[in-house]
Amino acid sequence: MSVSVFAGLGNPGKPYLKTRHNVGFQVLDSYVETKSGEWKEEAKLQSEVFILKRGPRTSYFVKPTTFMNLSGNALRKVANYYKIPPTSVVVLYDDINLDVGRLKINRTGSAGGHNGIEDVIQKLGNDFIRFRIGIGNKYPQEIDLADFVLGKFSKSEADVINQQTKDYHLAMDVLLTRGPVIAMNQFNQKISKHDADKK
Repeated sequence: MSVSVFAGLGNPGKPYLKTRHNVGFQVLDSYVETKSGEWKEEAKLQSEVFILKRGPRTSYFVKPTTFMNLSGNALRKVANYYKIPPTSVVVLYDDINLDVGRLKINRTGSAGGHNGIEDVIQKLGNDFIRFRIGIGNKYPQEIDLADFVLGKFSKSEADVINQQTKDYHLAMDVLLTRGPVIAMNQFNQKISKHDADKK
């Protein structure tokens, strides 16, 4: 099974830059930057798209221009337009069930309370590859979950994400060249520096 699409989830607009909920956008942006890529808005796909061609392989990088809870609309349009099955789509998104910086790649799973993923499951089906980036769930009880995920990382959390970004990019490369099984075996065993510091 080959990977053709990397889709980051997030909310469009400057107010949401570098928020926890936008870490999927953040990682995708940094990866595309390493390829000297430029985003092009495709209104018909409700997305910004960067297309990377390497020999016979064409890869698509996608950021929905819808808000998070309508991400499935955009990804369905992208998959249909480029004739790509959901099994070849990787979705990058934030996960409060993982410690900050932790990466987990899965081929199945529930939405886990993530509204964007819930919409993707409803609109695209459940067969896409999950690229889950931990944002932690350690926040004061008086803070609403929505406020937490729409808040920005603390400096120490942002440092962890930045330190892990090279691994995220490497995982994306492995997904592209060697597939999800090898990527899962290689990267799901790793722990973040944040995790190691707690031991």
